[in-house]
Amino acid sequence: MRTKTLLLTAALSAAGVATSMAQVFSVNAVGYVNTVVPAKGLALISNPLTAADDSISALFTDAAKAAGGLQVYKFVPGTNPTYKIFTYDPDFQEWDNPAATTEKVDPGEGVFVRNPSAAAVTITFVGEVPQGTLTTTLPQGLSIVSSKVPQEGTLTALGYAPNGADQVYQYDATKQTYYIASYDPDFQEFDKPLLPLKVGEAVFLRSEKGGTWTRTFSVNQ
Repeated sequence: MRTKTLLLTAALSAAGVATSMAQVFSVNAVGYVNTVVPAKGLALISNPLTAADDSISALFTDAAKAAGGLQVYKFVPGTNPTYKIFTYDPDFQEWDNPAATTEKVDPGEGVFVRNPSAAAVTITFVGEVPQGTLTTTLPQGLSIVSSKVPQEGTLTALGYAPNGADQVYQYDATKQTYYIASYDPDFQEFDKPLLPLKVGEAVFLRSEKGGTWTRTFSVNQ
């Protein structure tokens, strides 16, 4: 029940919540990804490319201006998990939290974005495709994670390996709820199929033991 409560709180009980839809276009190792945040709703998204500046201000200000304001919720895992909240004020054209210029959303992480406007807004990520040996730390308990490689696929297809009785919470845009898959270490399988992740989509992961998600990738593969 504790996990469920945290995840429901994470969704902020907002009407019209939906996940992001994304397209990726790239040439060699440089490109851009368009992620759409629905009107008057939340999206659980990732930053799929390495930009010159991966701060919240750099990544989301243009979209915030277009939408007439955005809110970004960065989950902070730990014994007492919480959120760092950043709200863009369209009147003053600035973020209410000055840490927006320094707080980063790196590939492998994820955030909730709330779009208050009556129209969908597109967030464009520009940068390099991460390459080499890519490692994401998975803390014990809840965290928001994403693939460091901008590809579609299930978590396991993208290199994530369960470590114990892990649970994956993928947000269902149609039902506006979480699709939950639990890993059984005895049978070495999930109790239901993992859904493919879109490029630019993040998920909640509850890791029983913690660990790492490592993948070696090259655009020349």
